[in-house]
Amino acid sequence: MSRTDNGMERVTMPDRKKSHLKILMVGPGRKVRGGITTVVNSYYALGLDNIVDLKYISSMQDGNKVKKLWTAALAYIRFCLNLKKYNIVHIHMAAQASFFRKALFIKKAKKAGKKIIIHQHACDFDNFFLEQPAKKQLEIRCIFSLADKVIALSEEWAEYFGKEICNKDKIIVIHNGVVLPEYQKNDYSDSNVLFLGKLGERKGTYDLLEALPEVLKNAPKASFYLGGDGDIEQCRKLSKKLGVDNHIHFLGWIRDNEKERYFKNCSIFILPSYHEGMPMAVLEAMAHGLATVSTNVGGIPQVIENGTDGIRFDAGNIKKIAEILIQLLNDQSEKKRLGEAGRAKIESRFSAQANINALYNLYQEVGI
Repeated sequence: MSRTDNGMERVTMPDRKKSHLKILMVGPGRKVRGGITTVVNSYYALGLDNIVDLKYISSMQDGNKVKKLWTAALAYIRFCLNLKKYNIVHIHMAAQASFFRKALFIKKAKKAGKKIIIHQHACDFDNFFLEQPAKKQLEIRCIFSLADKVIALSEEWAEYFGKEICNKDKIIVIHNGVVLPEYQKNDYSDSNVLFLGKLGERKGTYDLLEALPEVLKNAPKASFYLGGDGDIEQCRKLSKKLGVDNHIHFLGWIRDNEKERYFKNCSIFILPSYHEGMPMAVLEAMAHGLATVSTNVGGIPQVIENGTDGIRFDAGNIKKIAEILIQLLNDQSEKKRLGEAGRAKIESRFSAQANINALYNLYQEVGI
């Protein structure tokens, strides 16, 4: 296998003649932390750039406000210089600053007469929209009206956008997908639990920590690996206060080979989030065969069939977190059953290859 310029392995795709489609794509830098970056990198890993003429412009980089502003300004200049060469503009968008930043690109593309696809990734766009004054809400709706198509990550989000933001006929659901790892997990004997995401209230990290004293009474050998940035110091303080700090490993932000190592060494994954779109961490965990636990929010119910290929619960239910983890940590066969079923679900419905195929078909539809 060859590698992309981001270090990911490039998977060989079936032969397909490169089309006439010319795509100008805008999104975060390909080394930026977050789910959108994972999605974009999967496009390159599976060779989307081999079947369409793809130009990617990074509009955001990790760093301070000055760096982010400078990156956005340079990206807009590059976008304007390249715009006339491409017939479709594909914009990856979240909420908050991401929306207002991308609005400038969308307006420019519309003025140039280009076809526009807005790919909406936000896990909290509903809250973002409600927090805006009426004038800003109108502006948001106007920006979405400029799009030829709007990609939603789940049926739940498609329903919301069709009701509150834009014409429902413009909306298409394309679930996130992941590149399937080659290895198959077969050892579920460990007592290791993995969490990946930005540590803090929204991802339910504090709820997870609050559940651990009860978990450790019943599974004293359990270890918890928390990967991600965010409120690390606050989480350290809480874990010490709860007396569970000896069982917790704060990994910081992990990626690529390091992330693979933890997927291989853990048998349970938990993401007790309050808000989500279609979380890549859940898809990746299931693809790696971990028994996956998450909440009934966003697109997660589309991925996890409760009790069949993972476990879901209501966000904020600390008692339920403890019950589920105790059950899994003390039942190796149940971890194996859920893990294998989760892997099969991703293979059949949420592979990055299926994502690429859906995106290619959308490009063809819009490009006509």
